[in-house]
Amino acid sequence: MPLKIELKPHESIIIGEALITNDNERTRFYIEGNIPILREKFILREKDANTPSRRVYFVVQQMYLTRGTNVELQTMYIDFVRDLQKAAPSLIPYTAAVTDDILKGDYYSAIKSANRLINKEDELFGETLKGQM
Repeated sequence: MPLKIELKPHESIIIGEALITNDNERTRFYIEGNIPILREKFILREKDANTPSRRVYFVVQQMYLTRGTNVELQTMYIDFVRDLQKAAPSLIPYTAAVTDDILKGDYYSAIKSANRLINKEDELFGETLKGQM
């Protein structure tokens, strides 16, 4: 069964390695096949990866889009998580959830877990952390 996607005007989506941005009108299309897809609400652009948790999220996003085959991304993920856990041990349960999803090969769930990590980071450190970056 194909996946139905509806995009609002100017909304973006990543399909595979392509960023697609809709024009001025609502669009509906159907996708068949097994390819990574990210709706705009889950897309984090590199320039916006400006906190430790957002950097983790961005790397997880890239891992999802490359289906976890990029060793450089895996190394970056480990480094970012190690640094984050040292700086904020209270976030360890959140990084552990992301890591568990990655180890299972479920990168889409890892993105959702990384989003919870960002939310917790925002809750704990809020604007203080963003102001330092």
